[in-house]
Order: sequence, then structure tokens, then C-alpha cells
Amino acid sequence: MKPLSDEDSRILLHRRIFQSEDKCPEDLQVVSRDILKKCGGVPLAIITIASLLASNQRVKQKYEWMHLHNSIGRGVTQGDIVKDMNMILSLSYYDLPSHLKPCLLYLSIFPEDFEIKRDWLIWRWLAEGFIQCDKEETRLFEIGERYFNELMNRSLIQPAKINDEGTVVTWRIHDVVLDLICSLSSAENFIFILNNAECHAPNLQRKFRRLSLHNIKAKVQNHQFDSTSLSKVRTFAVFSPVACDWLPSLSSFHFLRVLDLGNCGSHESSSGLNLKYVRNLIHLRYLGLKGADVHELPVDISKLQLLQILDIQGTRINELPASIVQLRNLICLSVDSGLRLPKGMGNLMSLEVLERVGLSSSSHIVEELRHLTEVMTLSINCDNMDEDLIDILIKSLHGTPSFSFRRYADFQSGSIQGRFLTSPAWP
Repeated sequence: MKPLSDEDSRILLHRRIFQSEDKCPEDLQVVSRDILKKCGGVPLAIITIASLLASNQRVKQKYEWMHLHNSIGRGVTQGDIVKDMNMILSLSYYDLPSHLKPCLLYLSIFPEDFEIKRDWLIWRWLAEGFIQCDKEETRLFEIGERYFNELMNRSLIQPAKINDEGTVVTWRIHDVVLDLICSLSSAENFIFILNNAECHAPNLQRKFRRLSLHNIKAKVQNHQFDSTSLSKVRTFAVFSPVACDWLPSLSSFHFLRVLDLGNCGSHESSSGLNLKYVRNLIHLRYLGLKGADVHELPVDISKLQLLQILDIQGTRINELPASIVQLRNLICLSVDSGLRLPKGMGNLMSLEVLERVGLSSSSHIVEELRHLTEVMTLSINCDNMDEDLIDILIKSLHGTPSFSFRRYADFQSGSIQGRFLTSPAWP
């Protein structure tokens, strides 16, 4: 990309900091020009610097501008733009408050050019223990939303899709930013990325805290994992249609908190995903199976008493085991509308998100909704339902004035989707 002119660079910086190109105070004019010289007309460098100079909705003092100018060093030059950019971006990382640093490093778990749903990133942060409650009455997810917005305001992540309410639905990360995060993450042994280039014996015998598989080709799937290297892994994620037979046995993991096997089993040589040992992962908080070739969950899934997030969209599972109603810490459940829910779902008193429930296959959920007092996000499919049951559902949802929908889909489309402003007080 051609570098910006001096004038365009100035306009970009000042608009990001002062919301206007003409409102830069006189005492900051000179240092502003000096900083821009070191940005070399590179938009990402300018945006990054702007985020540092106006973090937390406060424009920093002149001495802070001077300090930043001196910290940049030679700035971006034509000699090694990538290296110079990394140096500038690293300032953004070290400027982060301590609670945001692991949240940013965690983004290295995703492949390049990957579009990620905001909510599912926040659920991952929560399962990892990155989100700490600051007030007893504040939901962890809401704190996670603040974390996400802080990173976005610092231009470290970019919105990809935004809904009609102005809320970010999906996001991306700039390749240069991702490269830096991956470098920092690797240096701290925070996440190990296994891809075609890394898929050889010495790396497979390393000990990891978090392991992510990217774009593994069939020709390298004859390598085997050393079970001892996986014993202390906290996160295992797969972003590649690998054969399930090649994946390490779940019995190798002793302290797993996050397991994401989305799309596993789509490989042509796969025999399907075996979840036999998942019941032994007693530390598991997050189980992501979206799009995986899996037919059923273990009947004794209730052993996963710490499980908080379960995503089984796009699987071949058509019925949840009865014991799932014993998962008292479950806060997010995402299913397919044709899946049958067991009776007793009202026992899931911690549930905050219930997505894609089909009333035609689980009509009893209408009566049980009144017990789910913590639910904030609800998505229900009403296709082929009798009008009486839909009327009961509407009365249940609108029976009290204590909540309202932020978003409400047309009933003619066959679904209800909404997010409550406050916890519902079911009649």
C-alpha cells in the first residue's frame, strides 16, 4: 500500500484523537508532526499511535506525547517496515492494563484471516478465567464485553460485521497485529500453534499450556502426539478438517479447560469423533463441537460439573442426554432447532444464553422457561407450531414489565430472537 501523504497522515491522526482534523492544541502541534514522521505514512502505525495517545477516552498530556515519541525510536523506515511496525505495535501491548494482556495474546489461537464471532471469543475468555468480576452483581459476560471494546478502541481488533443496533457481531485482526501477538505468545509459551511447518517430532514432544491446530494437511497426519506433552494442556483447539483418528486421545489431557473440536471429522478419512473420554475432563469449562462429525454426547456428561459453555450447532446430535440438566454451572447452551431437549431444563438455573431451541421438538421448554431466571439471550424456532403454544410462549415472555427485547424477530419468519435488558421475572 502506498504511504499516506503528510497531510492525510495528520488528518487521520487528529481525527482519531480529537474527532476533528482542526482541534489539535497548539502545544501539541510540533510533537504531533514529529510522531507522524516516525509513522512513515503507514495507516496502521498512525492508528496504533492514536490509540495510545487517547486511551481510556482521555487525551494524554504533552510530556506523555514526548515520551511516546522517544519510545518509538527510528520509527517506520523503508528499510524494514515490518520490524519497525512490530516495534510500534509492541508499545500498544505493553501499554495494556494487566487484565487485557492475556485476552490479547489469546487471539493468536485463531488462524490468519479468520472471522470470529465476538460473543464466542468472550465465552472463551470466560472459560479460560481471564475475566474477573469487579462487582458481585455484574455478569462476567458483560465485563468481557468491556474488555472487547477496550481492545477495539485501541485498534488492536477490527469489527467485521455490525448489526442494526451498532453491536459488533464478528471481528478480524490485522495480519501485522496477529504476527506480533503470535510472536509474543510463543515467547511466553502462552499458545503453541501447530501447522504444516511445525508438524514434526521435536515440536510434538514439547509441553504446552494451549495448543491450536491450523491447516494440517493429510500428508503430515501420520505424526503422533506424545501424551506427556499434553498432560498439562489447558486449551486444545482445532481449526483444520483433520481426520479424527489422528487427534490425540482425550485421555491424554488432565487439566483441560477449553476443548474446541469444531469441524473435526469432515476429513475424508475420518471415522467420526469419539467423545468417550470427555466425561473424564473434570476441569472442562468450554466444549465447542460446532460442525463436528459427532452423533451423541456421553450419557454421563453430568460429570462435567464445571462446564459453562456448550456449543453443538451443526453436529449430528439429535438429542441431549437426560443428565445434562444436572450441569448447574452451565451458562451458555447453543443447539440446533431439531434437537430434542430433555425435561428438567428448568434446573439449569445459571443459564444466561439459550440459542436455537426448536419448539416443535421440545415444546415442554415453554413451561420451563419461567425457571430460567438468569436467561438474557434467547433464540427460539417456532416453525410448524400450533398457535396455542405460541400464544403461551408470548404471554410468558411478555408477562411482566421487568424486561424488554433489544431485538425481536418477526413471528412470520418462524423464530424469536431477543436479548433482555434485565433478567426476566417469569410469571
